[in-house]
Amino acid sequence: MTPSSRVPTAVFAVLVFVGFLQARKFAATMPPVVATHFGTSGAPNGWQTQSQFFTLELMLLGVCLLLAFGIPRLVGALPWSLVNVPNKEYWLAPERRDATLAYFKTQFAWFGCVVLAFLLAVNQLVFKANQTHPRHLDNTTFTMAMFGFLAYLGIWTVRLVLYFSKTEK
Repeated sequence: MTPSSRVPTAVFAVLVFVGFLQARKFAATMPPVVATHFGTSGAPNGWQTQSQFFTLELMLLGVCLLLAFGIPRLVGALPWSLVNVPNKEYWLAPERRDATLAYFKTQFAWFGCVVLAFLLAVNQLVFKANQTHPRHLDNTTFTMAMFGFLAYLGIWTVRLVLYFSKTEK
């Protein structure tokens, strides 16, 4: 682990703990059948059992782990001919290989944190929606969370492209 990836790794661990606390808090009060998908009006139109819902949550945590920590390891293990970045010869040169991999690790760790934070926010909305009668998702908050996530994704992507587009640090 590089020094610059320690902070997002710690943040990721804290988010996993928060997710555990969130699930623990709401598990006892969730109905046996959970509304898990909602239409544009906020009304539920998809359902899962509690066990299906929490199994899916564990699977999504696995996806976040893969995004945050698996992809950088995969990039480091792949032959460089399979890695596609702008100015590939420059960034993948032996003297910059370690720094490039460290940059990938840090960026993907932060990306995993943001994906996990977004999923926790959505879970909170789903938990709250299942405790209202009739069940209804707060679409305003969901839309704000979605736009925030998409804005981060856009900025993150542009930063990656700009970083690898230059050949001088």
